[in-house]
This record gives sequence, structure tokens and C-alpha cells, in this order.
Amino acid sequence: MKLAHFCALFAISILAACTWPGLPGGISLQPTETPTITATPTATPEPLAAKVNGESITLEQFGHELSRYEKAQQQLGTDLATLGDYRHTVLNSMIEERVAAQAAIAAGKTVLDDQVASIVESSRQARGGETGFQAWLKDNYYTLEEFQESIRRQLLAQAATDGVASQVPLTAEQVHARHILVGNLVLANALVSQVTGGADFAGLVAKYSQDSSTRASGGDLGWFPRGVLTVPEVEEAAFSLQPGETSPVVKSRLGYHIVQTLERESARALSPSALEVLRRQAVEQWLAQQVQKASVEIFI
Repeated sequence: MKLAHFCALFAISILAACTWPGLPGGISLQPTETPTITATPTATPEPLAAKVNGESITLEQFGHELSRYEKAQQQLGTDLATLGDYRHTVLNSMIEERVAAQAAIAAGKTVLDDQVASIVESSRQARGGETGFQAWLKDNYYTLEEFQESIRRQLLAQAATDGVASQVPLTAEQVHARHILVGNLVLANALVSQVTGGADFAGLVAKYSQDSSTRASGGDLGWFPRGVLTVPEVEEAAFSLQPGETSPVVKSRLGYHIVQTLERESARALSPSALEVLRRQAVEQWLAQQVQKASVEIFI
């Protein structure tokens, strides 16, 4: 078992108004004359996919982002039919990016033109110069201005999420535990009796445990804080025990576990992998909260 690795919608009508010009001062009309009054034309509203706190995501922008996503997945060899409702995933990602960028702006964060220009130039050089860069833009449904705006938005969103991630403490309450995993409840109960009777835990792991990732280390899960194990039932059991204690049988989607806590500390430095998981979780939770608070309107 390994540490986990690392994101109310309302529709509204769009109203368009026409403006009519007044007559220039000093001009009088004869009673028999019929003036011709022409309405000032108004632009047809561009079809929208969504609106986030008043910021539009056009249907065209969504379509281009969808095409980029599909192209990237196909390059990875992914069958799009296996991805389910990925249109929803793509739109949610666009909404989250805009919410994060807006939060960065509200917090006073800015992106300098030089930062954007530097990334554009790096992209240009990576594609062999201007000709290759222009071909890449076309293949990925960008104009230069759209690409620059995308970079700016991504940098703002990154600044916001980096700020959230940086607030995760570098230490946390942690336990050091080990476990045995079997697929049979009768066997699990028998193993609990053997462990509590003094049998060698590591020896039982080597003989019976079905968790290949920890079998060689005697079932050792290492040190971990709350929120990082892929099997929450094991994590909960480990934190409920004092050092040296063994749990009763713990059932999970994987089978039946016997958990033993070896050590615990109230404030232990997080490993890089645990810190990454907790930071990702913090960002995901923050984004969900920001989207929940935002005025998000979906039109598709």
C-alpha cells in the first residue's frame, strides 16, 4: 500500500439592447417630412459555455480547450471512449483556473509582461524558431494573443494555488505502523490471536500477507500523517492505537487487515511525498470552496 498521489450552477438569459441616435441640434423637420432613423447595430453576443464571476468562457474557447485535451490524450495513447464525460472535466478545469486567477488578482498578485514574453520566447525556441512556433500555435488552436493570455492566467492561478500549498505545515502528528492483509476473515481473526499471543509479526507478514508492496519489509507502512494512505480504514485504525497495540480485524475494499502501531509523534517532519499529498489535498479543497462561493453559470 502506497501513499496517494497527486480538482450550484445556474443559467441566465443574455439580454441585448439597441441604442438609437438623437437628432443633431439646430435641425428642424418640415411637417411633411418623414425622418429615417437607423438603429446603431449591436454585436451579436458570442455564444458562451460558462461565466465565472462575470468572466466569460466562450463556446469557442471551450471547444479549443477540448480539442487540446483530446489531442494530448491521444498522444498518450488513451482511448477517449474510456474517459467518460471528459467534456465536463475540461470545463470544470477551465472554471477552476479562472476562479484561481481571479483570487490571485483579488489578493494583489500580478504577472509582468516580461514573464509572459519569456515563456513565449522559450516556447518559440523549443520549436525551432518562428516558423515552428506558428505551426504549433495553429495546431493547438491558439492565436499568439490567446496563448499569451493563457500563460498569464495560468501564472496567476499558479500563484494562488502555490500560496495555498505553502500554508500546509511542514510537521504533523504521525504514526509509524505496519499491517498484514489477507482475503479471509477467519484467517484474519486467527492472525489477530497469534499476534496478541506473541507471534512474530514480520514472520506472519512473510507467510500470509497479500500486500506485495510491504511484504518484504514486514508489513511496514512507514511514518504517515492523517490523510495520505490509500486505504483510510487502515489509517484510522493506526491512529486509534498506542505504540505496541494491535487492532482487531479491519475490513477494507482490499480485504482484511491486522494493524499494529509501532510509534507515534505529535509533530514530526513530513516526508516529501506526504507533504506533496497534503498540499495537493489543500489546493483541491480550496479550489472546491472557491468554486462553491463563486457565481458560476453554465450554458452548455
